[in-house]
Amino acid sequence: MPYLQPLQSSAARTFANRMITGPEAGITRDSITLDWQWPSPSGELRSVRLVDTAGLRKRAKVDDKLERLSAMDARRSMEHAEVVVLLLDATRGLEAQDLRIADQVVEEGRALIIAINKWDVAENASSLFNGVKAALDEGLAQLRGVPVLTVSAKTGKGVDTLLEVAFDLRDSWSRRVSTGELNRWFEAAVEANPPPAPSGKRIKLRYITQVKTRPPSFVVFGTRVDQLPESYRRYLLNAMRRDLKLGPVPLRLSLRSPRNPFDAG
Repeated sequence: MPYLQPLQSSAARTFANRMITGPEAGITRDSITLDWQWPSPSGELRSVRLVDTAGLRKRAKVDDKLERLSAMDARRSMEHAEVVVLLLDATRGLEAQDLRIADQVVEEGRALIIAINKWDVAENASSLFNGVKAALDEGLAQLRGVPVLTVSAKTGKGVDTLLEVAFDLRDSWSRRVSTGELNRWFEAAVEANPPPAPSGKRIKLRYITQVKTRPPSFVVFGTRVDQLPESYRRYLLNAMRRDLKLGPVPLRLSLRSPRNPFDAG
């Protein structure tokens, strides 16, 4: 993987020399796993497992059996990843296929980073960067604020920043919020913006609990939650990312009514 080259360690150089690359698309066919220790800015050695996958083209253009198998392998790797780096080509910009892949990553619940490669040869760099950000905000409405970084596989610029962001996202993706902090936030969020009252009957949201991490998943308990509009659910998710410092990682939020003890069913 070319962008391992800037890591100044013998292990990084060894791994870089194992990879075959070139200007032509489609050279990588199998997912290749690389393990190494990354020296973070704090001086701590952090373990990294990188899975370099084959690129994914539009299905209509995939007519080779080997390429179809490579695409399936790449998707399996995505499903088991913690942080997915979607690598764009600065000479091509953001394409519809890239948005589809990004959407798949988010739906799978993986943390996502967009990295624009070949930044050293990018033309109209500022316009390109702003265009990619705008397209992502519009195309990934369910997860705004996805990190967009610029890197150069040739010079190595931006790789350390990419790894820093990846570890920060992984921490947020793995975070468990304490019950006390979570419910204090929930009470304040509901008080600041109470749920609507369809047909004059107010929806009562009672409490929230976190049921899992990776990605952080929450359940809100209340009455008539089946009538809660999607806009209010988005309000809670956006406030949670902002106030609980969960950042731009996929969150899961489901709604549930407490079981009625008098219901024999």
